[in-house]
Amino acid sequence: MANVTEDLKEKLLNAVIAVEDKLSLAKFKVKDKLHILEPINIMPYYGFGNEKYVYLKGRVLEDEKVKQSRDEDSVLTHLKNTYKRYESDEIPGIKLKASFAGQEQEVETDGEGYFNVEFRPDTPIDYSTTGNKIKLQLLEHKTGKDILEAEAYVFAPGKDVEFGIISDIDDTVLVSNITHFLGRLKLMLMKNATERSPFPGIAGLLRAFCKGSDGKGQNPLFFVSGSEWNLYDLLISFFRSHDIPEGPLLLRDKGTQLDRGDFETSEEEYKREKIRHILDTYPDLKFICIGDSGQRDPEIYQKIVEEYPGRILGIYIRDVSPDERDKEVRKIAGQLKKHNVEMELVQETLSAAKHAAKMGWINQEQLEDVKQACEADEQEQ
Repeated sequence: MANVTEDLKEKLLNAVIAVEDKLSLAKFKVKDKLHILEPINIMPYYGFGNEKYVYLKGRVLEDEKVKQSRDEDSVLTHLKNTYKRYESDEIPGIKLKASFAGQEQEVETDGEGYFNVEFRPDTPIDYSTTGNKIKLQLLEHKTGKDILEAEAYVFAPGKDVEFGIISDIDDTVLVSNITHFLGRLKLMLMKNATERSPFPGIAGLLRAFCKGSDGKGQNPLFFVSGSEWNLYDLLISFFRSHDIPEGPLLLRDKGTQLDRGDFETSEEEYKREKIRHILDTYPDLKFICIGDSGQRDPEIYQKIVEEYPGRILGIYIRDVSPDERDKEVRKIAGQLKKHNVEMELVQETLSAAKHAAKMGWINQEQLEDVKQACEADEQEQ
């Protein structure tokens, strides 16, 4: 019966997405035919890769003129920007050319305006000579004011890397109240990137992990989140406002937001798929994973540990849930010990930092930096 229910949910979800795609396509065709499209541009997201493989995702949209968040923005300004983010008008079926490391590739946007680029060169990529920028060019235009070119940045770890970091965002880095619908809705609608609060000390902890025990600052950071791609620019602004290290974001198409709640299984599989992509891209690299107890991060990371034995060094779960959920997380932690992986359920950031220092993943100097960051953040909140 459970399998039948999940099949019905999946079919319903696919039907909803198909309807949304058709409505978006119809809207685009009408605007295109009447020549009332706004100027279009390319929105590339951060890419990532190694010396043999590069991946990039992006989107082609009408220019909604969403302004970068500022401290002085009014609630009305933020509400307008939020509306524009969620009502983005995508450009389906338009062709682009991507150029990198002497290679060129033509791609076409899907029904939601997204495109994916993958480079697999015959010879290893030397980023010291090629740089980390992918050039993107629209091969057709819709208005006389279209922005036809853009550049995308590719994160590529060097050779002096100790480990990688995979982190959730909502209720892990950013206080989102995602387990409380009204609280999350109020936060999303009423606060811009500069006003949103990071968990005290999380920026310091992520900086410490990126520096590693050797202090060289070469460890790559990846964010895997259920947040929608429409919030990409807001999240980047949030990271920069709070001195949080940047890295590739692997987010979701807003068309699949029904995966949450009753569609929890699809939510888990989505995150596991993105984590697999990261692990497969860097087969020789081990990772530290960070999440929260409010969603299914413990279960997701447990499955990854089982699928990729020896690849996960440790897991930190921020405790944002009731005691009953804590029991479930601790049970998973006990099961993970059989795989020689410690999952720490922590109330605050400093506890995670102390454990990381004990494990030798950060040094005492970084531990002190995290402590100071926790104190500074707590004073501001």
